[in-house]
Amino acid sequence: MKLHISSSLWMLLGVALMVSPCGAQAPIAERRYDTHKFVGLGGFQFLKVGQGARAVAMGDAYTAVANDINAIFWNPAGLTSIQRVAWTATYTKWLVDSHFFSGAVAFNTGAVRGGVIGLSLISYRPPTMEETTIFQPNGTGKTLAAGDLALGLTYALKLTDKFSFSSRTSWVHQTLFTKKVDAISFDVGTLFFTGFKSLRLAMAMRNLGPDKKVIESKFLMPLYYNLALAGEAFGERGGPACLTLSGESAFAADYELRAHVGAELWLRDTLALRGGYKFNYDTDTYSVGLGLKMGVGGGRTMTVDVAYSDMGKYFSAPLRMTLGGTF
Repeated sequence: MKLHISSSLWMLLGVALMVSPCGAQAPIAERRYDTHKFVGLGGFQFLKVGQGARAVAMGDAYTAVANDINAIFWNPAGLTSIQRVAWTATYTKWLVDSHFFSGAVAFNTGAVRGGVIGLSLISYRPPTMEETTIFQPNGTGKTLAAGDLALGLTYALKLTDKFSFSSRTSWVHQTLFTKKVDAISFDVGTLFFTGFKSLRLAMAMRNLGPDKKVIESKFLMPLYYNLALAGEAFGERGGPACLTLSGESAFAADYELRAHVGAELWLRDTLALRGGYKFNYDTDTYSVGLGLKMGVGGGRTMTVDVAYSDMGKYFSAPLRMTLGGTF
């Protein structure tokens, strides 16, 4: 059984590596081969913005932590920890007066392998702008329509008591004034409990899909590939005090390798203090946040999480608030 689990894990990682940006030839002629930074060649960039205050407060180092409904945006394999029904909703005050709204719901089907079905939504809304031209610099009276939307359907299951697998299919829509672009993207994720104390290993590949084209401009899907590990430095989940440490690599199709590290301290399974740091980013660096979990009777819980992300001197720091619960 142990050999079977290890073989399955390495097979999944090998397939992911073969189809990841590291092993694929660039389909776009304009891609520059003298650098690993392909900035500007990826579209649907809103899909790369972290959703959920808990994960973001940990510096996006959440792929191997993923043990609640927030996992649906990072590594849906973690949804197998949901016992009945869970939900979440997040508001993000993003850059330059733009906003994100995201939400998700997931429920355990009660299947033998603990199959969980989840639905997710991400909506991005930039500030309204009025059209101007050379001859009408004060405005034409038309308002520019723009925005992004992603709807996802996820299924996660436990292949063994230590190994979970997930897949998600998303419909992605983008409005660019008079043009609209649609795409279908796919995510896969795994979560493996090693058996060595509480150490977990995880892999997630997000936003896999074909290149798209707007008028004459071709762009890549914002493929993201993560390898991660996490574990409790002391204490146990649900105990009087528990400190979780996590770290992961992050490779985007339109950038070079990055790294995320994070920590989460739970006190009496009620108050959480979080912090994280992201390496090789131009602006986004450290993040902090806190969370509160309350029992509301009948085995139900309610959570409130907030996160602050530093964006350097050029942008105002994004703020996130997440509400969630189980029932």
